[in-house]
Amino acid sequence: MRKYSLPYLLGRSFKGFSRNGFMSFASVLILTSCLLISGCFGLLIYNLYVNLNELDELNEIVCICRYDDFTEAEHKALYDRISSLENVEEVQFTPRAEALEKMREKYAEHPQVLERFAEDNNPFPDVYTIRYSGSEAQATDLLFTLRNDKKFPEFKSVEDRIETANTLEKLKNTVLWIFIGFLLVLVFISVVIIMNTVRMAINSRSDEVEVMRYIGATGWFISFPFIFETFFTGLISALIAFGAQILIYDKTMQVISSDISVSGLISFVPFSQVWYVVLLSFVGVALLTCYIGSKISLYKHIKV
Repeated sequence: MRKYSLPYLLGRSFKGFSRNGFMSFASVLILTSCLLISGCFGLLIYNLYVNLNELDELNEIVCICRYDDFTEAEHKALYDRISSLENVEEVQFTPRAEALEKMREKYAEHPQVLERFAEDNNPFPDVYTIRYSGSEAQATDLLFTLRNDKKFPEFKSVEDRIETANTLEKLKNTVLWIFIGFLLVLVFISVVIIMNTVRMAINSRSDEVEVMRYIGATGWFISFPFIFETFFTGLISALIAFGAQILIYDKTMQVISSDISVSGLISFVPFSQVWYVVLLSFVGVALLTCYIGSKISLYKHIKV
């Protein structure tokens, strides 16, 4: 029974993987490429989601007041009118004095920039920031209402980023569908490559398979080495793809960070926060792909 132990079967699998050198190399190369492309798309989508979630102001409308001498009662009445509008989730009032103080805190290292401004010559207006929800059409209706001078004569200007938010949302969905399409195609290609690798391995050991059948070997005993050969392929591919993904991600972060024009607009999630997800995903997808490909090929060629 010693030679039928797990180490014996694993040894047969490794020997088969080494013996089928060219196809094993081709399988590793194809599967690594598929995992790497999928990983790049996945990280791109994840970073896109993170950046969109951080850009809360895209879902806001900023209303700048026309007058600076509103009483507290007038502000309260205006606040209640805005809050009663449809699709308004939150209203935040920023007095001009508070706006000046925030700017002083922001430019604390350069106090000379704002030192000549005080309460009597404050350049900042009172501002209402409105967080909204709903569809694009509902957001547009809300914007038109706020810009209506007859309904809200208190506002000098009303600024929004609705078009930018919609554009980014469409971009996110487009990239997501492209990723899903690429992933399906790449998984299909990987399964086909694994199937061909297993088929060639079976053909090269057809006599051995027939002898095992003749002496009554079970289907599990026959198929085990072939399945684990593909698992070797999957694990090697996953580890190579993971190493390459680290290099590509770090290099991309360095390039983006060095570009002053976009470094403040785009933030990347550190790879240290997602490495385990990437590694587990690579290993899981690789092993699942190899298992599916090997089982299909084994079923077709030796009926196990």
